[in-house]
Amino acid sequence: MTNGKRNAILVIDDEPANIVAIRHILGNDYTIYGVTDGMSGITAAKLQKPDLILLDIIMPEMDGYEVLTRLKSTNETRDIPVIIITKLSTDESEEKGLILGAEDYIQKPFSSVVVKLRVQNQLKVTNRDRIIQSQEQQQTLLKKISHSFIAGSDHPSLFTNALRTAGEFLDVSQVLLYSLDEDSASFSCNNEWAEPDLPTGSFIGDKLDINDAIVKTINDFSESNIETKCFHSNGQVFTGSEKDFINRNSFIIVPIFALGIMIALFIFLSEHDGREWSEDEKNLAVLIAGIFTKLFEREAMERQNPAE
Repeated sequence: MTNGKRNAILVIDDEPANIVAIRHILGNDYTIYGVTDGMSGITAAKLQKPDLILLDIIMPEMDGYEVLTRLKSTNETRDIPVIIITKLSTDESEEKGLILGAEDYIQKPFSSVVVKLRVQNQLKVTNRDRIIQSQEQQQTLLKKISHSFIAGSDHPSLFTNALRTAGEFLDVSQVLLYSLDEDSASFSCNNEWAEPDLPTGSFIGDKLDINDAIVKTINDFSESNIETKCFHSNGQVFTGSEKDFINRNSFIIVPIFALGIMIALFIFLSEHDGREWSEDEKNLAVLIAGIFTKLFEREAMERQNPAE
């Protein structure tokens, strides 16, 4: 299990009783989806993106081997691990499934202990690989943003490119950077990136007064003025759905501090209601904002100690 979320398992079996049995065995630990034919299984795999598929072989119209072949030939589903659960007991049937890309093989009638252990072992591998892959991708992203700051000189385009890189990686609809105005009374959005395929309105020029609910909450580390609950982790990350600020969106906010003063707000927006931000996403938001923090700190020090 990654990020505190339950792993999801898709069961493809033409006998509903088998789906019920597997849900009884695994339902306390995993989210279980079940379908009773091969084509529905392929569709569900594409839509649900389960962490594991338990696949029957003997099914009418489209057998499990054909389902497995189609799953492994499609970019959307080829990386989803598959465990075959079948009455077939010959070495040839097991070998065929493994050649087509199945990770493991369980024979019916199955033991609840065997099912639990095989599933547990496979998901350990899947979750570990995802963590490693995510860490590698995050390191690449942070290096890319850091390199652009070192190589670039035009701040507006530099910030926009960095916001685009972060937004595309996190797969969000919009990324905003609000900077503290010279009068220190409000924050203005001077830099943004928006997913080009979405009808997203621009926030450029938008202002947040210091007394606005979200800004005041971040300053006070208090939830009293937020209409819908706003969370924070170690005084760094805020997530929620503040109706007066961004309608119909969920968000992550990372305040950026320089020389002890909150000097900017990094905001990631999702167009989807009720989105749950993972711990990885919140931690990555902090790391991305940290790169911007260094730039803001340097500029603040230069303003405080101008060159003679």
